[in-house]
Amino acid sequence: MIAIATNPPRIGLIAVALGLLPVPAGAQEAAAVDRSPEAIAFFEARVRPVLAENCLSCHGASKQNSGLRLDSRGAILDGGFIEGPGVYLDDPDASPLLLAVRHEIDLKMPPDGKLDDREIADLTRWVGMGMPWPDDATIPTPEDAADAGEAHWAFQPVGDPEPPAVSDPSWVESPIDAFILDRLDEEGIAPSPPADRRTLLRRASFDLIGLPPTPGEIDAFLDDPRPDDEAFAEVVDRLLASPHYGERWGRHWLDVARYADTKGYVFTEERRYPYAYTYRDYVVRAFNEDKPFDRFVVEQLAADALDLPEGDPALAAMGFLTVGQRFLNSKHDIIDDRIDVVGRGLMGLTISCARCHDHKYDPIPTADYYSFYGVFDSSTEPESLPLIAEAGEAGGPDREDFQKQLAERQAVVADFERSKWEAFNADFQDRLPRYLDAALALDFGEGLNLEGRGRDQKVDTEARARELSTRRLTAFLAKWSGLLERTRGGHDPIFSPWHALAELPAERFAEEAPGVLDALEADQGRPINPVITRALREPGPPATFAEVVARYGGALAESGDAEDPGRDRIAALFDRDGGPLAIARDEVTRYLERDERDEHRGLERKIDELQVRHPGAPPRAMVMVDSERPSEPVIFLRGNAGNRGPEVPRRFLRLIEGDDRQPFSEGSGRLELARKIADPENPLTARVMVNRIWMHHFGRPIVGTPSDFGTRSDPPTHPELLDFLARRFVEGGWSVKAMHRLIVNSNAYRQSSVDRPEAARVDPENLLLWRQNRRRLELEPMRDAMLAAAGRLDPSFGGRPTPSPSDPGGTRRTLYSMIDRTFLDGVYRTFDFGSTEVSNPSRPTTIVPQQALFLMNSPFVAEQARHLARRSAEEPGSTDPEARIQWLYRHLLGRPPEPGEVEVGVRFLSTQADRTEAPVSPWTYGFGAFDEGSARVVAFRPLAHWTGEAYQFGPEYPHPEGHYLRLQEAGGHAGSSREQAAIRRWVAQSDAVVRIEGRLAHRSAEGDGVRARVVAGDGGLLGEWTAHDGRERTIVDRYEVKAGEAIDFVVDCIGGAGFDSFEWAPEVQAEAPDGSVARFDARADFGGPPSPPPSPEEQYAQALLMTNEFLYVD
Repeated sequence: MIAIATNPPRIGLIAVALGLLPVPAGAQEAAAVDRSPEAIAFFEARVRPVLAENCLSCHGASKQNSGLRLDSRGAILDGGFIEGPGVYLDDPDASPLLLAVRHEIDLKMPPDGKLDDREIADLTRWVGMGMPWPDDATIPTPEDAADAGEAHWAFQPVGDPEPPAVSDPSWVESPIDAFILDRLDEEGIAPSPPADRRTLLRRASFDLIGLPPTPGEIDAFLDDPRPDDEAFAEVVDRLLASPHYGERWGRHWLDVARYADTKGYVFTEERRYPYAYTYRDYVVRAFNEDKPFDRFVVEQLAADALDLPEGDPALAAMGFLTVGQRFLNSKHDIIDDRIDVVGRGLMGLTISCARCHDHKYDPIPTADYYSFYGVFDSSTEPESLPLIAEAGEAGGPDREDFQKQLAERQAVVADFERSKWEAFNADFQDRLPRYLDAALALDFGEGLNLEGRGRDQKVDTEARARELSTRRLTAFLAKWSGLLERTRGGHDPIFSPWHALAELPAERFAEEAPGVLDALEADQGRPINPVITRALREPGPPATFAEVVARYGGALAESGDAEDPGRDRIAALFDRDGGPLAIARDEVTRYLERDERDEHRGLERKIDELQVRHPGAPPRAMVMVDSERPSEPVIFLRGNAGNRGPEVPRRFLRLIEGDDRQPFSEGSGRLELARKIADPENPLTARVMVNRIWMHHFGRPIVGTPSDFGTRSDPPTHPELLDFLARRFVEGGWSVKAMHRLIVNSNAYRQSSVDRPEAARVDPENLLLWRQNRRRLELEPMRDAMLAAAGRLDPSFGGRPTPSPSDPGGTRRTLYSMIDRTFLDGVYRTFDFGSTEVSNPSRPTTIVPQQALFLMNSPFVAEQARHLARRSAEEPGSTDPEARIQWLYRHLLGRPPEPGEVEVGVRFLSTQADRTEAPVSPWTYGFGAFDEGSARVVAFRPLAHWTGEAYQFGPEYPHPEGHYLRLQEAGGHAGSSREQAAIRRWVAQSDAVVRIEGRLAHRSAEGDGVRARVVAGDGGLLGEWTAHDGRERTIVDRYEVKAGEAIDFVVDCIGGAGFDSFEWAPEVQAEAPDGSVARFDARADFGGPPSPPPSPEEQYAQALLMTNEFLYVD
């Protein structure tokens, strides 16, 4: 075999494409492959259909032109590209497959025409991801897919299997055990012995409430004299009754619902969802209340259609549909996301794979996808979301302040829109001759596109030539042409002369116009408006139609005497309350120019920000409602909305209801759709849910693809057990808690997780469950367990999201931390948090260095270690190192330490750890005043409270004394008086010559701006600048500073308090006498107060927090 370089020259690429230079696929597998759920979903939705539609008829299983196969990843990589690879994983852009579809080499694919640019881009992205493929199975023909679908196990009715007879009936504590033992008997494997009580309690506690058992709970369970099964059943009931249960299992569901607190990338609108948290809280409450799962499903799709009482919190359930990404407000992608979360999230079906073509594996035609599309296209999100009544919701001063600020901000928006409305309409009448002149040049809009982004460039050209607004000219053209259309054909006192004169040929206009005017005036039964008559007669009849236009413009624009006959009829044309040439109040925002739109969005953004951030904002439900007129969907051929195919009715899936299914008839059909999904006869919904419940108790589902029950799904390891659980689930009233009891009280669940080599040889992956699976804690229970052990966990329920889970000051459960789609906190990524871009039934488990680095270096972990050390020192007998070791083991690991562990711990605590002094920062943060007489800063005081992101007066913000005064990384907010100037102080470490450079920014048109000064302790005022709704460079070119001298960066409010947020993070460049240069960047150097070095007790506690025994559940 001939070896080739990874980067062959262009001629080499052609040789590879022609099959002359084969490369072994195995040599390429070192390249990273993205196997995340998002990557697989991308392949299924965007790549597989392209291959199936364009390639497989000639290069599939039944036919391989030129020996080329493209129906599996292996075929593409393993010499299938005419004896050479089609893709270079470590050099994707050089891949012959991509060069061929781009038509950049002699071999052009497809041969009958190039793919769409989007399809080529999707293939390119897929290759760059390492060609993720669910497995190496080939893509079947549509006929094979349909045949396979008809017989597929998941699409058959749920069976009613009896628990089988087994070799050891005494082991069967639950019917589940019979199914598990039956499979073990087949392979000759015995189940594992039960876990000890301490292990079992920790397992159940983390599984059901996501928190470790307390030492008291452990002691109570260990001391319970009842048999293990009775004592444990009581533990299970206690855990299921805990309000923390809903927080644990609600988080699992939020992964399925791709929950986040932000919209993803947006342009200028507010990024955050103000009310996403109400969906999160609904989910937690629903699990705590054990809301029947069928009702849970229906509420999430159609709570608005259930005749719920006004303000019912269940309305928030519809966040399941509405908290997804917003895709730059692309309607088609938003609906696709909703179809996907419904299909995969509720039924385990990849319906979105049928967006462009019939599903290549499952019997889901494109028509079914667009039936679902029509349901969601017939639903809309109301502009005003309904208020919901939350238990214990904030009221009082917070609510009053919110309502006051909201009314003020809404009034500002209303005033802005009113002023523009008045100005636009006045402009139409005042400059009507110009508008008509432009309209004449544009043939009054005939044949022009006046809507959307494709608006005709001619409009812009004519508007600029007459110093008119393009958008307003567009509005005028639409209004004027509509007015002409309505007055054409019959008699109109104002416009009949216009229409009659417009019919005259240009070459005879001057000759025939007088006669036309005479005839109109002679018709006494159809009088002409006298203002128009005078305009067309004086000083003589018009010689051209352009002159007619000019005279109409003058006549209509002239206000004249109100008593002038006919003037009232003309004034009515511009009446702002419905006049045909007036812009209506609700149309104003459509015709704002760019700078006006930016200003308007800025004002609206302040309302959004208030709703997001103000503690008094009342909760609202992110509902959808049916549109007034349901959409009649059509198939978008190849997924292209501009290529419309046949109509399809809004109805349910053929694979479940057959060909005779009926269209939905109630509004959008969402309620009917929800009931079809939650129907006990639906073979998928119950199976999918019990499979997920099982997965979270055993670490592995019965069906290994928990959101894909289609023909490419993993076969169930225990199919009869799956059907047994699904049937029990439905017959038990869809109770999730009852399913927990059934599972966790089984002997299968209570098995030890200890490995047994003889069983592992037969079943190395433990598919048959001969032992329990050891699992690492996910991020949420890991962080929550640290808080609980440290005695810092805040048990309060619900509410707006709290800051980053990395914040050392945070004490709420991780469930309540902010989830930002665009700027997801790094700790989420480090610990395998589920993607918020698509529905996620499960999370991957990785072991990467960043996880250990977080545990070693995170301020959050160090803070919990400090509290643990402090708590251990407060216990009776804590002067004894052994007692402190005992306490830490009991609270962190739930057990007493072994003698050897005590010995090691005592020896560690008895040594004096090296205590290095905390590094001294040159920066301090405070406030004070600038004394103009001495040109110095006076009364400097440090800002006492550090939030984790900012220094401010105290934990309350705004503060009763300090108001909005604060300093942050990039700037801050000046205080409400000159005595409360925000001051960032830098102290020189040695003599130096400094140069200071920065940029002061103030980003509000309101208020009077801010003033910035650079003030040296010895040199006084070095520079002064102001900024109001703009930016200013701030430069001090040279100053000789002495060691220990302070340079203050002072920002005050100038005069009026309010709107005094600023950005200013200067850089100080200091050149020492020896010529060395140091740079101090206010932004990069910003941080909280330096922490003292950890004590030996803190170090020991942190070491225990890093142990596998703390981080894993047996």
